[in-house]
Amino acid sequence: MILTNTPSTDKQRTEHFHLVSIRFACLLTTKQDPMDCERVALRVAKLERQLMHSNPSQLFSSQFESQAGELGDNLAMRYNHHTGRITIWRNTPLHQSGKVFQLRANV
Repeated sequence: MILTNTPSTDKQRTEHFHLVSIRFACLLTTKQDPMDCERVALRVAKLERQLMHSNPSQLFSSQFESQAGELGDNLAMRYNHHTGRITIWRNTPLHQSGKVFQLRANV
């Protein structure tokens, strides 16, 4: 996961800042699909603008470009270089998250 690496260049530090910001927004959202959260969407848009102005670092490209990369526990992200768009989703099955909700509700 890119967030466990210590950024060594200015470009990596900027990307790291945006990724951490997006990750925390995803963790705080109550929506099943993180992309439905306005806070997540705004932070993703900032990273997309950053990547449009400055090409992604090699580390970012190897982790997220045209493939799903880990953004955190149960979170995945993909960057499409051709469209400049980022997609984030939870990589847990819906029935598993439903079971967790049911267990909490019964407690």
